[in-house]
Amino acid sequence: MKSVLRLLVALPAVLFVVTGLRWLVDPSKAAAQLGMPLLDGLGRSSQIGDLSGFFLTLGMLILIAVITARRVWYYPAIMLLGIAALARLLAWLFHDATLAIEMIAVELVVACLLLLASRTLTERE
Repeated sequence: MKSVLRLLVALPAVLFVVTGLRWLVDPSKAAAQLGMPLLDGLGRSSQIGDLSGFFLTLGMLILIAVITARRVWYYPAIMLLGIAALARLLAWLFHDATLAIEMIAVELVVACLLLLASRTLTERE
């Protein structure tokens, strides 16, 4: 059971790291994957820097949590995903953005999976 959960947690971590690297190597395809255009100028710098940082940090936090079995490493990743889901909802409510139900669902499912892992795969601290 724990091995299956570790695999289920590690899979999105690897995908997040790959997405972050993709922002550094092929930002136009990474942007298209998220349904956005690749911006120009300073906007492109912010887009690549912020999104590669978000995805690489998220993936590495999860991998560190799985490898070390320390609960504390799960919480920043859960917060990043939860805040991203909340921000998407707020963007829809207040800023005329499209409601990104699929993206919100993925963020919330992975956050819940990480919460379960933080309770199941870690030692008492």
